[in-house]
Amino acid sequence: MRARHITVVEVARHAGVSLATVSRVINGTAVVSPDKRQQVEQAMLALKFQPDPMAQGLRRGQTNAVALLVGDIAQRHFAQLTQHVQAALESQGNDLLLFNLGHQQKRLEDFLERALRMKLRAVVVATTDTLTRPVFEAARKLLSDGIKVISLGQDLTRQGIPSVVHEEHQATRGSVTHLVSLGHQSIAYVGRIRGSAIGSARFAGYRDAMRKANRFDPALVWDMSFRYAAGYESVAKALAEGREFSALQAGSDEIALGAIAALHDRGLAVPKDVAVVGFGDIDLAGFVRPALTTLSSSPLQAADHLAQLVRDDSPTLPEDPPCILLPRQLIVRASSGQ
Repeated sequence: MRARHITVVEVARHAGVSLATVSRVINGTAVVSPDKRQQVEQAMLALKFQPDPMAQGLRRGQTNAVALLVGDIAQRHFAQLTQHVQAALESQGNDLLLFNLGHQQKRLEDFLERALRMKLRAVVVATTDTLTRPVFEAARKLLSDGIKVISLGQDLTRQGIPSVVHEEHQATRGSVTHLVSLGHQSIAYVGRIRGSAIGSARFAGYRDAMRKANRFDPALVWDMSFRYAAGYESVAKALAEGREFSALQAGSDEIALGAIAALHDRGLAVPKDVAVVGFGDIDLAGFVRPALTTLSSSPLQAADHLAQLVRDDSPTLPEDPPCILLPRQLIVRASSGQ
């Protein structure tokens, strides 16, 4: 038989206190004397009372739902991130509402405009795409109405939005510098650049490292989407055109794996003929052969920091929102040779 739901009325009666006191203890909205707090907590324990997170949210004028707006759920990075975010939010009584943007700015603008009516606790924007003024205006309106808006992926603190971000520019610069140190003269880059705030930052790291080594060649830069097919097609086309390169830095692991397939189909060995480095350390990276050298990612830590920002009820000053920076490490595996 289904267990009977214990109400706050029964808790108050058992503790010998008012409903208001029980509410204050559950919600932590006001000071309660130690004696009364202990009475309420003992009553909750005796009755096996469990607060209803949804009801608590509705009393605040909000649900406990957090919307996660991802740029492209087909990318493995976003799929892994979503799993960790869901677990982190559920651990503190919040529900996840997942929305796939599909790299469409209009979908993001439309969602933000109706988010207030949905009585959400928070909106999390996780996209690599460069964002526009209408998005920022809609986000600021939500913030002014008491709905948290958090960026997961790119730094939007200049727009008053708390952000959890990974290193991008310095990470790629360090990776390419490593390839240069191995003696590579011609290093190609494949990744999304135009229209992607994160992609352009990764490319800038590559460009700066190559310029420092006096080896930057625009002909070896291919602006492609973060997909397996993009990596394959760009490398296959470059080889057909007679482009020569001894190493390749990819803007994502998916691109890197597609590039390795194209090299293999042309009879080239990795890393003997071309060294390949990915970006993001998706779960597949360590299990392909050769295992993929890549730059690390920390989706678990990102999700934990996000959950803390959602849980934190202290006011955030619009002119000083927090930016949490997560470092990336170069994970050297077989695909780069060393």
